[in-house]
Amino acid sequence: MTKTVLFWRHGQTDFNVEGRFQGQSDVPLNDVGRAQAEDAARGLADLGPELIVSSDLSRAAETADSLARLTCVEPVRDKRLREAAFGEWEGSTRAEVAATWSAELSEWAAGADIAPPGGESRSESGRRVAAAITDIVESTAAETVAIVAHGAVLRGAAEILLGLRGTGRIGVLRNCAHGEFGYTGGAWVLRSWGAVAR
Repeated sequence: MTKTVLFWRHGQTDFNVEGRFQGQSDVPLNDVGRAQAEDAARGLADLGPELIVSSDLSRAAETADSLARLTCVEPVRDKRLREAAFGEWEGSTRAEVAATWSAELSEWAAGADIAPPGGESRSESGRRVAAAITDIVESTAAETVAIVAHGAVLRGAAEILLGLRGTGRIGVLRNCAHGEFGYTGGAWVLRSWGAVAR
């Protein structure tokens, strides 16, 4: 049986607007983000998710709740789906990070697989979330699963599951955009990426 797996990024937060590293800080949706989630949920509900699993951080959980209300599916929270930990960079803009960690930020921005001080590298967070998603999908009989999480880790997990090994070949989903995968017996197929359901 082929399952449909939706990767859905949370709605906008004030940190998104300000260009701050959010990481595992629990930053809530702002008013725009709540509206984005409600709008996108209407389109995703048409796909009939039977299981909704979100990061336990409030911005993803609230986004998932907007879909849960329309589908009458009780959402599950899973801390394994949290955003990459950005350590000492969390809460700061790139300019603020550059004042202390200029070389490290330049390497990171160029795609190097380095961890911010006290944080996770791209490959570490991507492997964590890819393993969690695989476990979720393989342990349910649901044919359509919605995974609601965060931009960096959804991208990283997608690349790992597709055998791209975190090469930066897939773009980061914008707020409330989603990707759709088919999953059959351990094989992942990307059907679409970056759409915003309406």
